Amino acid sequence: MFPAYLKPVSMFFRRRRNRRLVAIIEKLWMENRRLVNVLDIGGSLIFWLSIPESARGKCNISLLNLPEAYKGLPQNEDSLSGTVTLLIGDARDLSRFSDQSFDLVICNSVIEHVGSWTDMRAAASEARRVGRRGWVQVPAFEFPVEQHFLFPLIHWMADAFQIWLLRHFHREFRGPLSDEMYMAVYYTRPLTRAQLRHLFPGTEIRSEWLLFPKSHIATW
Repeated sequence: MFPAYLKPVSMFFRRRRNRRLVAIIEKLWMENRRLVNVLDIGGSLIFWLSIPESARGKCNISLLNLPEAYKGLPQNEDSLSGTVTLLIGDARDLSRFSDQSFDLVICNSVIEHVGSWTDMRAAASEARRVGRRGWVQVPAFEFPVEQHFLFPLIHWMADAFQIWLLRHFHREFRGPLSDEMYMAVYYTRPLTRAQLRHLFPGTEIRSEWLLFPKSHIATW
């Protein structure tokens, strides 16, 4: 969660990002003359609340998440849940879906949380397989402030040192070692532009900048 003083910056990038995504949705709508069949891998209802209703209404949206993602939804998100298909699944294994079964696959700040490089490669391969078009956004490794912990430089350090820093200086992780702490570090892997290109070869890679690359987006 971004602190209040960073929310204007976050909203600026989100609005600009959303305009590009909306343009893809509008183009698919015009080409197919039907609802755009969307799979949002690891997606959230609050993300779709940030998409204009004029574009959202042109989509048949399926969200795929681990089971705990849907527990205790806030009222504003719960109001949208009736218009979205909520699926339980794993980004690394989309075998229930046939090849190219979705007009558009979206993966917003998710692939860096699925685990090891092997896990990320599996998730990327599955996204490419099931989506005719795709939009994948990841936080940039090159940015000096890690955007999950909001801790400067931590993602440039070894895992053991990251855990030590979180234990001693992060208000949410202070205290004895825990599985939650290990999992938070192990499953937070911002990517370089080159890494994203390797995961999604042949796609268009665009970077957002705030003095440094802040995030990278792959589209196809």
